Amino acid sequence: MKYPLLVIITNIMLLFTSLFSTNFFIYATKSSIIPDYFQVDEYSSAFDKIKISENLSKTEPPIHFKPEGEKEFSDNQYRSLTKGNSEGTKTKSLSKYPYHRFDVLIKEEAKPTDRLSVSWQGKSLPGRKITMFGWNHMKKKWVELADTIAGKNEVTIQAAVSARDYLHHQRLSILVQDQIIIPTKKYDYSFVWMSDTQYYAQNYPSVFKSVTEWIAQNKEEMKIEYVFHTGDIVHKGNDEKQWQRASTYLNTLDVAKIPYGVLPGNHDVGSDFKKYKEYFGQERFQRKRYYGEAYENNRGHYDLVSVNGKEYLFLYMGWKVKKEDIIWMNNVLRRYADRTAILAFHEYLEKDGERSRKGNELFEKVVVPNRNVVAVLSGHYHGSEMLVDEVDDNLDGITDRKVYQLLADYQKAPQGGGGFIRLLHIDEETNSIDVQTYSPYLDQYFYYSPNEYPKKDQFTMDIDVTKSEKMIASSYFDVKLYRKIGKDNVVNKK
Repeated sequence: MKYPLLVIITNIMLLFTSLFSTNFFIYATKSSIIPDYFQVDEYSSAFDKIKISENLSKTEPPIHFKPEGEKEFSDNQYRSLTKGNSEGTKTKSLSKYPYHRFDVLIKEEAKPTDRLSVSWQGKSLPGRKITMFGWNHMKKKWVELADTIAGKNEVTIQAAVSARDYLHHQRLSILVQDQIIIPTKKYDYSFVWMSDTQYYAQNYPSVFKSVTEWIAQNKEEMKIEYVFHTGDIVHKGNDEKQWQRASTYLNTLDVAKIPYGVLPGNHDVGSDFKKYKEYFGQERFQRKRYYGEAYENNRGHYDLVSVNGKEYLFLYMGWKVKKEDIIWMNNVLRRYADRTAILAFHEYLEKDGERSRKGNELFEKVVVPNRNVVAVLSGHYHGSEMLVDEVDDNLDGITDRKVYQLLADYQKAPQGGGGFIRLLHIDEETNSIDVQTYSPYLDQYFYYSPNEYPKKDQFTMDIDVTKSEKMIASSYFDVKLYRKIGKDNVVNKK
């Protein structure tokens, strides 16, 4: 068919399941004329032969127009596509980035000024980035057209391109690829927070290993300055093998010279914290420059961390906080009242986002009385929650500080938590901390769907991270040496 043509609409609809799977829903190939404006030619895999290929790439996107290893869909895959059955079009990979490629032959003659509209619909794992690329024959490379973040339901990507740049010998080549989300924002430095690694130590040591190795490998690139662990390091507190595993994997941080702190959760107690103190007692930390002071052989402790001129106090207290524990914590917080304090407990916030009974006691007796406390980190309950309290320190009716109380525990996810950790990115320019959730094991951002739960796994905390002013002034300095002079002593004069 030949008609004057201003716009060609190519609808490419793709369903991804598992790591990456595809399905096409396409309209009939027909030409229609919209009076006075456009003629629309539609192409659909339900009725037209659109060549579809699958492949795995080491890069995002592939470097070449025709990467090695591309394989055209089988007859069964094409049949699944036309039936809307995404189960039959899966492309998976653990180490590379899967993609599906669509080569559409445009039968009608197009002018360079014509536009092509491309639409894709599909799924990937929640939190994965899905990107549509088009081959720009003028630039001779795959160019990103649009992207989205996958949730539990289908998502849609749409883009418009020019015939001049993307139509070559009447052929349009589109590629849709599963990607990792790469933060584009530059941060001054970062902290990492993990919790409830109990099932990793018991059943999934490879997950534990992947997390600590990733932290060590990304120390320089992500400027990781510190790592929190809020308890339940192991599942059975008397199991020697679990403690050995946990000790070995956390030793990766020691080797990488990354400061970190731990506390015992309820699963770590065992026989009166015996194994915890053996593997993670004060002896393990006491020679580290950042380690402040141990409490009951590291059932509690505090770390003093300074980064870019900003002074922090990271204060920990383990399972079953008692009256005397609270007294000790308050003494530490008063002693370092000039440092920004983040508290770490195992139990504090419940899965409904409210404080537990013990959490309320800690809030009233530790958080509120100490003006330098800006955040509380906790695990124990499976879920991701945030509670923000505005505190009026001088009781003048005006909020003086916000306290961010966070719960992050993914232990009930597949493989004991899927390797999900929290990344706390410090941005001095905006005077805030951006929080992201990421699994090094799965190479996946977001555990909860960002579309359904937009603030579960990614949000910003308005915490003062500005540098503290420091000053030294001297007006006089003197040294006098007084030596007793006997009969045989002579004072040397210069």
